[in-house]
Amino acid sequence: PCDSDRRTGGSMPAIFSERDKGELYERMIYEGCQLVREKGIRRLRVEDVTRAVGIAKGTFYSFFPSKERFVYAMMTEGRQDLMDLLGQLHDERGGLGRGELRSWLQAMWHSERNVYRMVTLEDYEWLMAHLEPEASYDPTKDMQVMGAIAELLEGVRPDCDWRVFANLQKALALALLGKANLHPDALERTVDAIIEAMLDEVFGRF
Repeated sequence: PCDSDRRTGGSMPAIFSERDKGELYERMIYEGCQLVREKGIRRLRVEDVTRAVGIAKGTFYSFFPSKERFVYAMMTEGRQDLMDLLGQLHDERGGLGRGELRSWLQAMWHSERNVYRMVTLEDYEWLMAHLEPEASYDPTKDMQVMGAIAELLEGVRPDCDWRVFANLQKALALALLGKANLHPDALERTVDAIIEAMLDEVFGRF
């Protein structure tokens, strides 16, 4: 089930129940990921999405005001899924340490659904340039996310600098966006090396 206030951008036809809306939203996000992986962001058209899902353009625009906000929704949904997973792990285990955070970061950065794996730096810069200011990321939002993560962890070192953690996340995103310039056979090991640097910042080195 989806939160229709959060996930739709306008009124929906009366024939759609809340469950219908939720299922349709999930299909659009899924097909959108496949299309972005195939075409990139700039070449993606709204018609590509509506054709893949089997809906009218008007239905698409009742969810999203633009293609850019649709791609942004794909990104935020992926992040929210990961935050939900972290919270679920915390509830199941009563506390999260280095091993659990490592597993979570690996799930995030090795996933084929990670938008930074699907697009190029040029595509990403185009998207950021075409989004409204309220949809962009800033240091304040970064620190809010870092604070939410910190509350779930045990054994965090007193002098942990979450700005460094956030910068390492951004460095990894930039590495994946520019992966065409990296050694492909060492890419996944590079991802893991940056993840270990994040863990060292949070928990200290062994």
